[in-house]
Amino acid sequence: MTIGQCSVTSGTYMRHLCSMFVADNWLWMALPIALCGIFAIWVDVRFIIVAMMVLFIVLPMVLALLYFYYGLSPEARWSIMEKTATLDHDGITLTFSDERMKKHAIPWDDVLHIIEKDDVVMLMLKGKRYTCLMLPASAVNPDVAQTLREFIPQAH
Repeated sequence: MTIGQCSVTSGTYMRHLCSMFVADNWLWMALPIALCGIFAIWVDVRFIIVAMMVLFIVLPMVLALLYFYYGLSPEARWSIMEKTATLDHDGITLTFSDERMKKHAIPWDDVLHIIEKDDVVMLMLKGKRYTCLMLPASAVNPDVAQTLREFIPQAH
């Protein structure tokens, strides 16, 4: 089964990646700001400045590190580049429209599970924690979705 030419934008890729990261780590990002707010009330008002520094300097730097760590990975490039995906019993074969990119095969064993969103279908891959191949939901018709669910039993 073949999925026609498809790709996701880099903004869509990073939006979903950042939302997964924030959903998993929201407590660690909110805790320093909350502590500074409490210290500002009980100890010194200047802790508000520290909270604002954390909010406007530290957290954007964390998201920048996220971008460089995941946004520049080969999997991000596979998602963003225009490609044709072929699903067979061995796995997913990605054929890119750019001749400089080689074909890439992803065996089914490397796909851990599927996350279906409104605009993308994310195939979570082995490796780093947020490593995934994103396909636009418009390219994944019901037949393709059924094929993916057959080969990847932990779909949700």
